Amino acid sequence: MSGDRARRLDDLRELVASVEPVVAAHERVLPVDPAVARLLPAGGLRRGTMLWVGGTSGATSLALGLLAGPTRHGAWVGALSVSSVGWPAAAELGVDLHRVAVVRAGGPDWSVAAAALVDAFDLVLCGPDHQPTRRDVLRLAARARERGSVVVAFGEDHHERAWPGVHLRLHVEPGHPARWLGPDQGWGHLTGRRLRVTVSGRHGVDRPRSVDLWSPGPDGTVATGDVPDAGVATVLQFPRRPA
Repeated sequence: MSGDRARRLDDLRELVASVEPVVAAHERVLPVDPAVARLLPAGGLRRGTMLWVGGTSGATSLALGLLAGPTRHGAWVGALSVSSVGWPAAAELGVDLHRVAVVRAGGPDWSVAAAALVDAFDLVLCGPDHQPTRRDVLRLAARARERGSVVVAFGEDHHERAWPGVHLRLHVEPGHPARWLGPDQGWGHLTGRRLRVTVSGRHGVDRPRSVDLWSPGPDGTVATGDVPDAGVATVLQFPRRPA
C-alpha cells in the first residue's frame, strides 16, 4: 500500500471515529421535506435501504433534496464520488453542509471508503465518479441493512446498471419537458424547474407512479404545487451527441 493511500485511509478512519450520529438507530425512518415525502412509500427514508436517483437532467438536485430534511433534523451524511455536486446549490436546496463530509476515493479504495461511511453515517451519498462492481454494491447493501444506514446513489441513465437490487428508484423522466420558472417575455433569471419523477421498486410500491414537483422550487428547495402560467418557460431537451 502506497504512503499516500495509507494516509488517506487513516484520515478516513479518524473522520469516522469523530462522527457520532445524532439520529438514534432505532428511529427507522429519517424525516424528509414534505415535497420529497410524496415520493417515498414510508414518507421518509427507511433505514437499511438503498435508493437510486437517475435521469439525464435533474437527478443531482433531486438526490440533494433527499438530504435536506435529514440533515436539518440532525442526521449526518457521508458523500463519496461526488465531484460534480455544487455544494452552494445543495445549501440553497436546504442541505445543512455542517453535517456533510465529502470523501474522495476511487479504484480499490472506493469499497473501503463506502463501507466505512456506512458504518458511521446516517446517509451515504454515492455519485457517478466511480462505477462500483456488482459485488461491491451487494456488499454495501448488506452492510447498510446491518448498520441501519441509507445509501442514495445518483447519476445518468447509463450509470443505473451499476446499482442492482436497490429498494427504490426515482427516475426523472427524460421525455417530459422541464418547465422553468423565471423568464418573463423572454428574459429574466431562472428560479425554479418543474420535473416529473417516476417512482418504482419494492417496499410499498405496488406499481410505478409519477409525481410532479419543483426541484428547485421558487424558494430554492424541492416543492410541489402549481405556479401561474406567466413567467414559466418550457425547455425542450435534445438528445446528447454520442461521445
